[in-house]
Amino acid sequence: MTRIVVLRPEPGNADTCAKLRKLGLEPLAMPVFTVVPVAWTPPDLGGFDAVLLTSANAIRHGALPDTLKTLPVIAVGDATAAAARRAGFSVAVTGTSDVDAAIDAARASGFDRLFHPAGRDRRPTGPGVVACTVYASEALRIGDSVLPRHEDLLVLIHSPRAAHAFAEHVAQAGVDRSRITIAAISRTAADAAGSGWAALVVAETPTDDALVTIAAKRAIDPDARRGDKRVMSDHVPIERPRARGPRLGVIIIVIGLAFIAGSVAMGYALKTMPWFGQRTGLTAAGSTTAAAASGNPDFTPAQPLNANGEQPRVDTAMLATREATLAGQLTALEARTAAVSSDAMAAGGQATRAEGLMVAFAARRAIDRGVGLGYIEEQLRLRFGRAQPRATAAVIQAAHQPVTIEDLRQGLDTIAPQITSTNGTTNDSWLQTVRREFSNLIVLREESMASPMPADRLARARRLLEAGQVEAARAEVERLPGATQASNWMDAARRYIVARKALDILENTALMGQAGQPQPSPIVVTTPVLPPVATSTQSEAPVAVPAP
Repeated sequence: MTRIVVLRPEPGNADTCAKLRKLGLEPLAMPVFTVVPVAWTPPDLGGFDAVLLTSANAIRHGALPDTLKTLPVIAVGDATAAAARRAGFSVAVTGTSDVDAAIDAARASGFDRLFHPAGRDRRPTGPGVVACTVYASEALRIGDSVLPRHEDLLVLIHSPRAAHAFAEHVAQAGVDRSRITIAAISRTAADAAGSGWAALVVAETPTDDALVTIAAKRAIDPDARRGDKRVMSDHVPIERPRARGPRLGVIIIVIGLAFIAGSVAMGYALKTMPWFGQRTGLTAAGSTTAAAASGNPDFTPAQPLNANGEQPRVDTAMLATREATLAGQLTALEARTAAVSSDAMAAGGQATRAEGLMVAFAARRAIDRGVGLGYIEEQLRLRFGRAQPRATAAVIQAAHQPVTIEDLRQGLDTIAPQITSTNGTTNDSWLQTVRREFSNLIVLREESMASPMPADRLARARRLLEAGQVEAARAEVERLPGATQASNWMDAARRYIVARKALDILENTALMGQAGQPQPSPIVVTTPVLPPVATSTQSEAPVAVPAP
């Protein structure tokens, strides 16, 4: 009979041994630890949501204060939960396997900050758990003669530390591991025991009762210990005699009778069933067709017969009607095909027109913002280079030397003092200058005519720029007394006007559907270079618009 050894410390060791004795077993109490209290100071409990209890020893030896009873308890198992309830704690969550499962269950219930009164030897529990040592398990020396050497042992292990201590004792004492079966309370405890044992069993639930159940089964039933599941079976297989098949003579007789019955049935059908004879005639007609194919000159092909056995009449009027109907359907189908083709071509043209407009609009937006065209430049060449080469080149050149309304407005403000004054712009004498100034004091003009005064012309030019009418603004600047000093500004305005006219041409081309599809080998349009503008010999004020 297997001897059961209990390693857990007191008073749990006595409880386990009492359960085994009730089952008629005589266990060997061999505690490897003794639990002693450790002095500790309770922390401020205001920062915690619950108390995590992983062992009943914390309640028995930890001297837990009554202030902890104001917090709910997260128990690692049923035994710890029962001990907590007996001590006056309120258990909120009870784990099912180990401390990690208990912590996960606590966090699922909303308990994130846990206070853990624990033993001195423990493993880390992760973030959100503050552990405090309240008891310690002191190792006890086990004598070499305590552990039986010549018996099969079943050792109940309640903790990983006990498993490790027992494995070391077995190694030091030289006991044969192959005669020892380990029953561990959890997978962690089983892993701590190591390998080489006769068997290693893990309890279904991490409770002392589960270990007692394993011990009872393996100590009382030797077959369960050996794992032989067929010992209780009295089944003896009996070999049945092989069944003999039918004799060959019987099979031959049955086949002959079936052939005779089929022949009689066919003869009866030929005499009493007319339709059967007609089908036979059709078969004969098929054979005559084969004879004609063989090259017999006297063969006359037979016409197909109707249900009455007569040759059917050919209705030529019906055939003509059906032919006309089919011709009409074919004509309608051709018309629909042509309509679909036309719609497809129209849709393709609309798509090409839309794509061309999008490219032109994108180019206008880039030039208005004063930025480069980027990939739009290549699209302009591909779609408009063949239809409008000059306009395409003008737009691309304008993008390389961008001019915006804001640039023109700032440039006009910069040169305003020079272009509205005549000082230094003519070779008149001082007398002529004084006479001209006096003549400007009073100006007679029609009411419908614009004022020719330089300040008024400059104001009109600014208003026209704000309205986007660059060409009209340029005409006003040309009539100012100092227009010769605005050559750079005038050239920038001209480039602006040329670029917008070119964009208008491209947009009209796209609207008319003359923009082409991108070709694999695009036509490269040479960008024309504007002629240089003659610089004035007189000093010019700096202009905000870049010179060409």
